Amino acid sequence: MSNASLGLHAARLPSPYATALARGTTPQVATTLFAPETQSDVITVRCMRKTLHTLPLPLAVAAHGATLHFRERDAQRAITNASLPMSAISAAIDAITDLLLVYGALHHRAIETRLVTSRRPVVAVRLALKLAWERGILTYVNASGCWNREHRTFAVTAKQHPGLDMKPDRGTATRELIAAYFDRYGPATLKDAMWWSGLSRTAILAAMTESRGDWVRVLAPWSPSPMFMYRQRWEEFQASAPEQRSSGLNFLAHEDVALKAYFETRSRYLGSLPARQAFNQIGEVLPTVIWDGQVIGTWSWQAPGKRVAYSLARGRSTTKLRKAVGTHAATLSEALRLGWSSTPRYAAEDQLALL
Repeated sequence: MSNASLGLHAARLPSPYATALARGTTPQVATTLFAPETQSDVITVRCMRKTLHTLPLPLAVAAHGATLHFRERDAQRAITNASLPMSAISAAIDAITDLLLVYGALHHRAIETRLVTSRRPVVAVRLALKLAWERGILTYVNASGCWNREHRTFAVTAKQHPGLDMKPDRGTATRELIAAYFDRYGPATLKDAMWWSGLSRTAILAAMTESRGDWVRVLAPWSPSPMFMYRQRWEEFQASAPEQRSSGLNFLAHEDVALKAYFETRSRYLGSLPARQAFNQIGEVLPTVIWDGQVIGTWSWQAPGKRVAYSLARGRSTTKLRKAVGTHAATLSEALRLGWSSTPRYAAEDQLALL
């Protein structure tokens, strides 16, 4: 599922679980996200547009390698602004790595408690942790076991995922990432790809030029620019029956990549609907209600009642469809309760500052 969708957006705690629910055949599929077997096959990294995504290991390496340069730059700028020498940061990274190899995954406060000294201030440990995470030396592990709580810890990537190479060639990684994007979400324009990946037009064009696949240019009324997709996918689409192209009713997660994958061609799923009805003020995709690929409303989780509430856009649904939406919302409410925990939080909210 994570492979087919090109990752689960994970910047907000509910998103991976809700994304899995939208694509799984049963609610139990989403609960497997917390299983050790699943966590050994996926990794959560900061990558596209500097946001967290949970990806299968091979795709995670590509996403990490293609986007490392600007994330590493930001981390190094913070070190410079703190007037800390890189030698001190490197020494702190070594100390963090040694600590985690001995004790296993730890929360960042626990790391600070053990490593901060009069000669190694808190800021040095925090910035070292940040840089080590961005470089792939360390990995993020959420050990909460539910979707509404976070127990954020860090582990040594080489220990958590033995054999995983987090130092891929940047060009190769970019080529693999862009190929995966157009394979899953083509036809799409260059601006769509730039929006989704955070990469430059030059980098994307170079990756497309070096791709082994044959490209098809697609023109559509909902795109002001030519779109591109692989010929193989185009032929698969042409060979499919009309009924196979119907996606039915879906409740998509916050920042679901099915919508986040596009920018210039958003009207493919918005139609005449104003963007503000599907996106917030900072451009994040709201949790949406979709009917056959078209946005017809939004939904939200109401924690006090542990239920899903929804709001449908005027003129975008029939009486029959509204009834189906209500039934789906009730089913989704039950599925979300399966992964909900009422136990106290493991850690304080300030751990989110690392994002």
